[in-house]
Amino acid sequence: MQFKDLEWKDVISDGTVVCSHYEINLCGWIRIEFRINHEPEENKYLLYSFGKGSIRRLDPEKYGSIESAKNVAYRIYSNEMARIKKAVDYLVAT
Repeated sequence: MQFKDLEWKDVISDGTVVCSHYEINLCGWIRIEFRINHEPEENKYLLYSFGKGSIRRLDPEKYGSIESAKNVAYRIYSNEMARIKKAVDYLVAT
């Protein structure tokens, strides 16, 4: 299942993305937020996920590139949207 592309808001300094952010709010009852911060000491990108249930990650995950972090965020987003679609389809069918 393919969902829309995430529209990231990047903050760039000296040609490097130092922070990227994406937030989705569905009808006020589902809110998902992703933040990616660059850690210059390790030259890694830290992915923070905020939301309910399995989306919420208290410890950030580390990635070697901004693209890798964004791909994982998209996978988390897609999994959550598929779960929501399945629940809605079940409610409509019953």
